[in-house]
Amino acid sequence: MRVLRLPALLVAAALLGGGAAACSKTVEGNGGVAEGVTTPTQTPTESSSPAGSASPTGSPSPTETGSPSDTASSTPTVNPVTARRRMLCVVERASIASINSQFNKAKDRDSQIRVLREGATTIGGQIGRSQLAATDRIRAYGQSVLNQLTALVRTATAGGTPGTAPYNRATQDFQKACNTL
Repeated sequence: MRVLRLPALLVAAALLGGGAAACSKTVEGNGGVAEGVTTPTQTPTESSSPAGSASPTGSPSPTETGSPSDTASSTPTVNPVTARRRMLCVVERASIASINSQFNKAKDRDSQIRVLREGATTIGGQIGRSQLAATDRIRAYGQSVLNQLTALVRTATAGGTPGTAPYNRATQDFQKACNTL
């Protein structure tokens, strides 16, 4: 589905941008660290004064700065499992919103079933690509949404009139689980 590629690309760009922003420092217009910002290790700026004298921006002089290895050890690392959970939450939430919107816009039953079937395929792929363990809590909630979508498709394809309450509950539970990350 081409429509779902865009949210996935936006998510990837946001996560990459968010990762870069998380590693940056707040700076003033002249490139110095803003007053009141605490950092694990202060670094000199181009505007800092010569060694041993006080800097107008509050940055320490080069002689007061730790070695580059001190900076590297204080850099936070991202837990890969948490990153996968967050990615699954973002892409599956986008898929749920798209599925619901397309379903509501569909003019006939066949179109609605097609939307649900394609949505189930999309979410199934996202869950598989997340590489989360089958026992992972976020994956389990995502799988519950997939199970309910599959049940809707199965019942509707057989000519029945499926209720959406279990699907709605599953999506709400998934949202709540994602909100804990």
